[in-house]
Formats: sequence, structure tokens, C-alpha cells
Amino acid sequence: MFLINVDHVAASIAADLCVRYPTVACERIEAMVASARERIEPTNEHPEFLAPLIEHAVRIELHDLAGAPVPPTSATC
Repeated sequence: MFLINVDHVAASIAADLCVRYPTVACERIEAMVASARERIEPTNEHPEFLAPLIEHAVRIELHDLAGAPVPPTSATC
């Protein structure tokens, strides 16, 4: 079975968002990623969806911070 290195994934999400949102301090984005992970990971039953859930939650926070519209999601139920 393949295990996902969530620490590496979270670091990659933060690094990517730091590039996409240069007006927000990377330390703040890293904290947002850590906070989203703490909220989502304990109740997540599908580790393969953890990364996109974390990224989407942080993008919503970043857009709220900027006063911008909520980003669209490609997730379907």
C-alpha cells in the first residue's frame, strides 16, 4: 500500500500558495495550511483527498482575507 507523506504535501501546498499569493507573508500561509490540516485531517476518511481539501480551505481563507470572491472548486459529489 502506498502511504502519502502529508508533511511533504503540506509543505508543497504552502510553497505553491506563497508563489500564487505574493502579497501574503509565507509564514502566514504556512500557518493557514497547518491550521487547515489540523481541522481536516482528524476526521478525513479518505487520505487521497486530504491535499485538495487543505488547499481549497486555505484558498478560501486567502480570498476572504483579500475580500475577493470564493474560488471555484472542481470537486463534485
